[in-house]
Amino acid sequence: MEEKDLNELVRKIQLRLSRRKLLEKLQAQTHKDFQRAGIPDFELKSTDPAAWNEEIQTALQKLTENELQHLLYLIDIPETILRETNSHENRLFYLSNAILHRELMKVYFQIQFK
Repeated sequence: MEEKDLNELVRKIQLRLSRRKLLEKLQAQTHKDFQRAGIPDFELKSTDPAAWNEEIQTALQKLTENELQHLLYLIDIPETILRETNSHENRLFYLSNAILHRELMKVYFQIQFK
């Protein structure tokens, strides 16, 4: 997922929400999905979204491979992304980006269809 795609999605959502509200919804959705995966103490703590990828990477490093797979399944990360990142040296960076993108899409769909 390219950075420009993520930025475009943020712009579309911001037409309906303030930036602060959008970030709060994204934090809440991410927390909810981590809880569902059995990782209750994780939440995006930084007020700077630029730091969120690193926060997620730190959490992913602590997971076993089975826990990671379960989390990615619950968040609904596409298999193609998993295959593409399996042998990449920056795997956790790309998985974190994919998580943020998917969570942002969930927020977008919640706003669009409520």
